[in-house]
Amino acid sequence: MMDLSSRSVPRLLAVLMALTSGLLALGNYFFGLAIFTTATQFVLKVTVLTSGAALLMAALHLAVRHVTRARHKDVGSLLLVLGFVLMFVAGLAPGGFGAGLGGWLYRWLLVPGMAALFALLPIFLAYALFRHLSVRDTGGVLFLLGLVIVLMGQTPALATKVPALAGLRHSLLIGPVAAAFRGVILGLSLGALMAIILKVVPRSGLMRRAGQQEDEA
Repeated sequence: MMDLSSRSVPRLLAVLMALTSGLLALGNYFFGLAIFTTATQFVLKVTVLTSGAALLMAALHLAVRHVTRARHKDVGSLLLVLGFVLMFVAGLAPGGFGAGLGGWLYRWLLVPGMAALFALLPIFLAYALFRHLSVRDTGGVLFLLGLVIVLMGQTPALATKVPALAGLRHSLLIGPVAAAFRGVILGLSLGALMAIILKVVPRSGLMRRAGQQEDEA
């Protein structure tokens, strides 16, 4: 019998909700029926709202932790807390991040910071190549060639002078890269669904007897 204690009920509900959402998403992806589309859109809206609330709670928790460190004269934590408060107040101001103080902060601080992080991405990929892959392997060579082509294709000066380079970068991104990304996402989704199904569905009597025989042996 399944133990429906106060601890197992929330866990069971969470597993069932995840299983239902995953099946709806897969059904909408493969069949595209109206019933799947409507249900999937509702699940996506709930997911976005829940994720926003969880992100806000995580940010507040992080801010509280850094407030404690800022009291001990930690400069990095103090700057993080000041930036959090400034962005939070600017987002609640009239116009949000579309105009006024919020728009200025978004345009001149947030966007350049995100651009700087994305500019460092090729360096991280190159470090991962030399750290974990070998250029002597086929996979390492292909990874290096793809990295160089994408990096050069995103450089405005080279893309303007060599249009074929930009076209090759675009072909890589919408072709093998997109296919690999979708394959990974689909594989993870199916693996997660199978793990949930194996967790929810109780084991058959044959499996139980086999386990008992293994224990006795």
